[in-house]
Amino acid sequence: MNNLDMYKIAENEKINILNYKWSKTKAKIFNIDNKYYIGLDTKQINSNIEEKQILAEELGHYYCNALYYIDTDRIIKNKCEYRAKKWSYSVLVPFQKLKEKIIQGLNLYDLADYFNVDCHYMNDCINFYTEKYGILIKI
Repeated sequence: MNNLDMYKIAENEKINILNYKWSKTKAKIFNIDNKYYIGLDTKQINSNIEEKQILAEELGHYYCNALYYIDTDRIIKNKCEYRAKKWSYSVLVPFQKLKEKIIQGLNLYDLADYFNVDCHYMNDCINFYTEKYGILIKI
């Protein structure tokens, strides 16, 4: 998936993406009068890959019904963030495709390149799937 795919998903769901300056974050999804918006601070985003990863996570909040208010309890916020991340991993790095590529011998950098994500995101994704499923491949 690429950036355009993320924008198409948002468009299909009638989620408006706005350029908005945030002080403590790069993006937020919010609901006003039953309309969804993603405010993206493009000045803080360093690459197309980072933009795609951020959009995937914000869309994860939408698809997982994991929105929260600023004053929401930290535990609830963490749960919402986790659910949104899970969704983004499943979309940007599908589990079965990841297993295939690991079996083919791709290392972390090759995997990140193949899935068009950064190495930190790829590592987090592998850790998530390992925690969820255990060993990803049997040798």
